Amino acid sequence: MTGNDTSARRTPLDFIRSRFGLATVIVVAVLAFALGMLFSGGGQAPDATSPGSATDSTPTTWTCSMHPQIKLPKPGKCPICFMDLIPLETGTTADLGPRQLRMSTAARELARIQTTPVRRAFAEAEIRMVGRIAYDETRVAYITAWVPGRLDRLYADYTGITVKQGDHMVYMYSPQLLATQEELVQAHRVIDALSESKSRVLLSTARATLEASRDKLRLLGLTPEQIEEIETSGTTSDHLTIYAPIGGVVVAKDAREGMYVQTGTRIYTIVDLSRLWILLEAYESDLPWLRYGQHVTFTSTSFPGVSFDAVISFIAPTVDPRTRTIQVRAVVSNSDGRLKPDMFTRGVVQSRIDQDGHVLDVQLAGKWISPMHPEIVKSGPGTCDVCGMPLVPAEEYGYAERLPDDPAAPLLVPATATMITGTRAVVYVELPDRDEPVFEGREVQLGPRAGDFYVVRSGLEAGEMVVTNGAFKIDAELQIQAKPSMMSPEGGVAPGAHHHGEPSAPHTPTPAETPIASRDAHAEPVVISAGAQASLTPVFDAYFDVQAALADDNVDAAQRSFAAVADAVASVDMTLFEGHTHMRWMEFSKTLSGAATEGNKAGDIETARSAFHSLSESVIALQAAFGHSDPREFFLAHCPMARDRQGADWLQTNDVVHNPYFGSKMLRCGSVREVFDPGVPAGSKQ
Repeated sequence: MTGNDTSARRTPLDFIRSRFGLATVIVVAVLAFALGMLFSGGGQAPDATSPGSATDSTPTTWTCSMHPQIKLPKPGKCPICFMDLIPLETGTTADLGPRQLRMSTAARELARIQTTPVRRAFAEAEIRMVGRIAYDETRVAYITAWVPGRLDRLYADYTGITVKQGDHMVYMYSPQLLATQEELVQAHRVIDALSESKSRVLLSTARATLEASRDKLRLLGLTPEQIEEIETSGTTSDHLTIYAPIGGVVVAKDAREGMYVQTGTRIYTIVDLSRLWILLEAYESDLPWLRYGQHVTFTSTSFPGVSFDAVISFIAPTVDPRTRTIQVRAVVSNSDGRLKPDMFTRGVVQSRIDQDGHVLDVQLAGKWISPMHPEIVKSGPGTCDVCGMPLVPAEEYGYAERLPDDPAAPLLVPATATMITGTRAVVYVELPDRDEPVFEGREVQLGPRAGDFYVVRSGLEAGEMVVTNGAFKIDAELQIQAKPSMMSPEGGVAPGAHHHGEPSAPHTPTPAETPIASRDAHAEPVVISAGAQASLTPVFDAYFDVQAALADDNVDAAQRSFAAVADAVASVDMTLFEGHTHMRWMEFSKTLSGAATEGNKAGDIETARSAFHSLSESVIALQAAFGHSDPREFFLAHCPMARDRQGADWLQTNDVVHNPYFGSKMLRCGSVREVFDPGVPAGSKQ
């Protein structure tokens, strides 16, 4: 070995540092790692998408698409229906609360979600009422016979004639008048004869007899002037003239000339039309805005473009059981005679309330008002100029004692943001400072409705952003995820119209107990073909026929349309629905058929409307899940007064409310809450 041969002196470290040696070491290391994994049972590479992989660090809860109350920590079969369980929660929703929903910006745009800030302002409402003009009952007078006799002359010989107070109206014959007048004349002669008598007893007795005769004649209807004339002339008459007690219009002529009448027989009715009553009908929900003494502006079709002013003088203490309205009475001056009784009117009251529900009125805050004549208002205590009754502080009638400052104004939320069911009200709030839109459901306590707004008692803060368009879509998605929502406040599946709790043991649900499909925990997206969606059009059409028939109070037409719904459901080709969507349609078909059959058997309008509520719940869920191919928009309407104030929703094809729960009684009661465009719902895929 020479000194130039250095290869024999290379160490292992020198070999590794060489280019060839480094590559050799890497290859050997990889082979060693692979062999180690093979022998240790790890020969299969981990799936990044499989449960329990390193990329899925968040635990997954597994549930059943048909029975969302089932929640298990690992995959398997549903213990009730033996369907494969599906994952309920992922890492993207684990950081959300039970009432929260995250949406992508694109999904928000597709769902047309719109928000509005909650603000403080004095709640203002424009209360609109309809009614008619009527007589002022305090200005009605009757001419009756105060003594039996015969009507020899009726001077007002037709109705509608205007008379003045003191005008002669009736000339009648009565023998009883003659005898009483004779007593008066004789008593007067006795007093004249005893004028020089020194017997005070006789003179006192004669004067008492004279006064008694005068009282008898007054009770028979003679005026003081007529009695004085008899005493002066000393002559009697068997005829009596009756005069008009008030000025006004003869609105009724109840007797004829030549008739024999008895005491109390009505001859004329006279009404003073210089002041009239306006009888208006107000809904129960309008009562918080109405007070005694408020001004009402009303119009009549007889005088286009002309407004009249009246003052509320009475609010009925009871509700009309037929119309479910309260009568509000106002008084109006009619000195020019333009207004006529029984004219139809439309009245408007502009009202503002504070946080405590007191009405704010500049003219009445801190004032005193007459309890009988609301037009009498004074700055301090006193008596009424008309009736003399003591005045009452205006705050006793629900007015604010003073006008508060802006910080005392109540919170207002748009009416379109509220979802009301029974005694609960839910709104959805967009949470601030989030990378993607996150919406949270809140239960709120609402005060009275103020036009397009509700007064908020609790549950919201000023400045929070509430969802005013798309709240129904958010609520439906929470129901699909089995989270707390409007219809299921405890989470899980929302009960159907006749569902009264979970069964004590697993069983096959009846059509009435089957949950509405869009309100269960189906987490899979909807995959529906154009043909499947089009096959649902006859179902929607028949449903709209039911809605129109009930709004028209036509129970016979509603029964026929219920039967048409059942036929349309049975005619849907189930083969058009595939996979998960097929299972959902099967559930829909049960609930739709059950409600339609119930409605077809209804024997009266109320039973039909009860069945319509069940049908509407299913049809609304059907729209939420599958959408519609009809080119028209579908409008979701809501009436808070329906079903004994529990509230109810329904679909219709125009934006003017046609209430199927009240019909002609309150056809326009309610509001449109949502609009559904044709096509597959947002968040689904086709």
